[in-house]
Amino acid sequence: MWSWAEYIADLLVARLAGLDISRGAGAALHFFIYDLLKITVLILAVAFVMRLVRQALPMEKLRAWLDRPGARVFGYPAAALFGALTPFCSCSSVPIFLGFVQARFPIGVAFAFLITSPLVNEIAVVLMGVAFGWKLALAYAVAGVALGILGGAALSLLRAERWLVPGASMPPDEDDEPPPRGWRARFADAADTSLYIYRKILPWLVGALALGSALHGFVPAGFFERWLAGTGAWSVPLAALAGLPLYVSANATIPLLEAFVAKGVPLGTALAFLLSAVGVSVPELVLLRAVMTPRLLAAFAAVVLVGTTIIGWLFNALG
Repeated sequence: MWSWAEYIADLLVARLAGLDISRGAGAALHFFIYDLLKITVLILAVAFVMRLVRQALPMEKLRAWLDRPGARVFGYPAAALFGALTPFCSCSSVPIFLGFVQARFPIGVAFAFLITSPLVNEIAVVLMGVAFGWKLALAYAVAGVALGILGGAALSLLRAERWLVPGASMPPDEDDEPPPRGWRARFADAADTSLYIYRKILPWLVGALALGSALHGFVPAGFFERWLAGTGAWSVPLAALAGLPLYVSANATIPLLEAFVAKGVPLGTALAFLLSAVGVSVPELVLLRAVMTPRLLAAFAAVVLVGTTIIGWLFNALG
């Protein structure tokens, strides 16, 4: 799907700039261009579609239904399972999270998606099954979905919506206006909205990708492996914290997990490290700063880090 973005990144970095895209500055620049193109398309497309959906659906009735306590029993798992079926990395999940926020869905439902989406997808589950057995693969999938559900519920109980940046996802005073008449006017309105959202988060997107690409290109191979081989209980939360600076996808996690375990890192410790890098990396937090206050960023990061630590402990107990 993203081969065109990879082709452009290859063309600019390898052919025109003459850099080696496998290491150093070449790898960092290639990473930056590829992800900037990919996430730009995702933000514009998702914001456009979500605006059209909001124009077409009775959003007030849907929000009222989701706000009922009983409905959330279904809303959280549905959002988490939707996240598990979307093969996105953490920064790529942000545009869909913005769509949930744009539609003013309950904040816990939006976070259930945001937490689960980068952690679990079908490809990662299959790779996990082949590498470590299907029982552990199933446990990994269940743990990731459960973390999304419970994390979304926890942030809902904290009333996290009060910590969103005012006007984070919609132009001021436009959210409750009746939809324009005619498809041409609706498409124009959706395009304006998607461009508004993109312009608002673009500085944060560039900063997040600059940080992620620097880590991708310049962190030495094996740097983290050497610090994760401890077996004490505190090694798991420390590993989760150590994963924060990184930015990887769930599909890349399983081969890394195999390499870490082969180096003597306990499975749960390695999983906590990589899940924190997948689910709540610093580049993702920088990008989310466009729509979240520091207090909400801290609450979101704490929920995910506590969840990944518990998952790490459980997997170490399972052996």
